[in-house]
Amino acid sequence: MPPPPTPFHLLRAHHSPLSALHFNPSNTLLYSGDQDGYISILDLRVRRVVAYWQAHEGGVLGLEEWEGGLISHGRDNLIHFYQPLKRPYVSFGLSTNAKSSKPGLELKRSLPTNALNFCRFSITAIPSNVADGEKGKGKEKEAIMAVPSLTDSELIDIYHIPSLRRIHASVNLTPKTQEQIAASSSDPTRSGLVMSLHIVYLPDSSRLALAAGYEDGRVELFAAPLSATSTNWDARMSSGPKVWERLWVEKGHNEAVMGMAVDKGMKWGWSVSADHRLVRYDFGKVLDAGTGLGNDDVMRAHSTKQIGNSSIAVAPDGRVVAVGGWDGKIRLFSAATTKPLGTLSTHRDTVHVVTFANSRPAPVLSIEGEGKDDDEISKEIASTLEIGDGDDTINSDEEEEDEEMDGVPPKERWFASGGKDTKVALWGLMEFAAGSASG
Repeated sequence: MPPPPTPFHLLRAHHSPLSALHFNPSNTLLYSGDQDGYISILDLRVRRVVAYWQAHEGGVLGLEEWEGGLISHGRDNLIHFYQPLKRPYVSFGLSTNAKSSKPGLELKRSLPTNALNFCRFSITAIPSNVADGEKGKGKEKEAIMAVPSLTDSELIDIYHIPSLRRIHASVNLTPKTQEQIAASSSDPTRSGLVMSLHIVYLPDSSRLALAAGYEDGRVELFAAPLSATSTNWDARMSSGPKVWERLWVEKGHNEAVMGMAVDKGMKWGWSVSADHRLVRYDFGKVLDAGTGLGNDDVMRAHSTKQIGNSSIAVAPDGRVVAVGGWDGKIRLFSAATTKPLGTLSTHRDTVHVVTFANSRPAPVLSIEGEGKDDDEISKEIASTLEIGDGDDTINSDEEEEDEEMDGVPPKERWFASGGKDTKVALWGLMEFAAGSASG
């Protein structure tokens, strides 16, 4: 039996549990945030911290890079938009005994939001001049952001970026019938706090797809035409047709949805909870068929054989799903079959966040495995989960090339995890190649 895999680098910049991780698009920077509101930026070419500061008064919920600048979402009910990190990057040492802030990013703008429910924002790029009614304002790129509603933590609002205008409010509101109003205090239209959001632009159909996970274990899927982003709409006040159509809803967990992940095209989704289930959703089938599909057509639950799962991520190529557990272990599953592929272990306590590095553009395999049986798919993917060991230093004057350096796979095959133990672990996964599996 081969020895258990180990991370090739451990980041110990933080002094409280990790809560957010994000690779920038070129995989040259790793952003990490913790439950005390501190953010660090790790230059992955030299594996040295180049910025570390307290960005929020509460914990960091989410981090993402947009147009070269960082977006951070905090428990202090604010989403910050920063100027891009300026070169040259200057690395520095961090004290292991104090939360000493080092130079941070220049704050550009902030957006008030609701962080009661620990749900981070979700953002997707859209074609320019679609949602912004003012034409000819330059070539600034645009995006749509989904966040929990300012007024009700069970509802969802939609904002336009970069204008920060709220264009749609309470998009998941379900009007009550007179019978429901007259019924008991138990309201079937309420699903509890929004726990997870994913919004994706679908260029083939010129639609926006929105997946939401809730406190009661439900997952919902909505869709809206992209053209609807050019007008303001509030579900609480509008008596006309709904802009956002609820296509599907079902409860896959008995506890709150602790983590949800979707692939790039919103074809598939996965969720985990405090229970032992890894639930897979065929969102692509729903988006193609619209309403009317049965639950067995869309949702399948699989046992992870581990109670207590706190985080989840799917690889950019859609082949592997990683699940972080309360026991400090990261379990890897085939996205096509949900069969176990292996376990990564370095954290001493709960793994709060996991994320994959970005891959270079390449055709995405069908999740059905293109005709291969379940065992063949699982064996092929499992053979890629070898980890390389490496130094903590790379010449800062040299850009990393595609070939492996110091025994570590190229950066597009990297994976990061952050835990309650305050550590960030960097792992390297070997490249998947059809037919490369060994028996």
